[in-house]
Amino acid sequence: MGQLARFLQQAFAGQCPKGWTCSPEKRVLTAEMERLLGYNPRADICLERHDGARRLWIEFEVSRADPVANHAKFATSHLFNPFGEADVFVSMVSSHVTRGRRNLASNTVHLLRHVGIQSFQTVLLPTIGPERIKQLNHTSVKELQDTALDVASEQERVFQVVDPVLESDGQRVHFASELFEVIRNLHQWNVQISDPDAKQLWKRRTVTYFVFDPVSKLFAPSKFCAYVIPNQSHSIIETPAAGLMDVATYCKFDQSDRRFDGQRARLHLTKSLGMTLMEPSESPAIDSAFATWCERNESSILVHPNGPKFVRPPDWY
Repeated sequence: MGQLARFLQQAFAGQCPKGWTCSPEKRVLTAEMERLLGYNPRADICLERHDGARRLWIEFEVSRADPVANHAKFATSHLFNPFGEADVFVSMVSSHVTRGRRNLASNTVHLLRHVGIQSFQTVLLPTIGPERIKQLNHTSVKELQDTALDVASEQERVFQVVDPVLESDGQRVHFASELFEVIRNLHQWNVQISDPDAKQLWKRRTVTYFVFDPVSKLFAPSKFCAYVIPNQSHSIIETPAAGLMDVATYCKFDQSDRRFDGQRARLHLTKSLGMTLMEPSESPAIDSAFATWCERNESSILVHPNGPKFVRPPDWY
């Protein structure tokens, strides 16, 4: 374990929320089962409510070559000691983990949900780039204590993504926990809006803020991209879109629930996930891509008279 993860263990324990217990290196299985398996599924930090209603198993993936290994350890632990309704697995992944590996881990979260484990993956220290993360990881714990890292925001992010924004009719709507979820939502909107039924529900909406995907050069309304529905899938056939926002659900809550809010969504994307808010003038290339996208979607999107604003992933992503 690198020094940054050790520091975070101590810092999380030192800022443990009232009514909770914070334990480092918490065993998932018994010592006897660990000896039988030959590997040790343990959480970097386990946050447990005193009343036993919630237990958060948190992993700090700072610079692992293969962060999905911890996901696999938790998934296989479920075979021998099934997780209950109170248990939630949370993987926090830093910018030092490459995009493909973090996305593989993000997709593995959906497999964990499929086998019955409440699971989330989110960003760790999203405003800090890969090289700085590497430097911090080779800094002593004592020196890290003097760096003024905002550990409170890291802990707050955990609760932001595991606690639902709203619950209605058996659906739990959460904030998107990971950048890849935001991008997947973006693609989901672009696919669904071509369906006549979804298009009819959506109608033509006035939008100011748009998430931009630098890889596909596609856009989507930021509010749509900022929320997910992480219900467990019941069939492997459902997994491609499992957990994502969809046009029907969006339209239902957009008209009926004030908690489903565009400003909260935008702040979550920029403050909690480290995305960048920018004006069209800051990037002519993005503005040009947006003009092309708007032409294709003019029947569904009306840009606000004050002009668009773009929300894009951090450069390290």
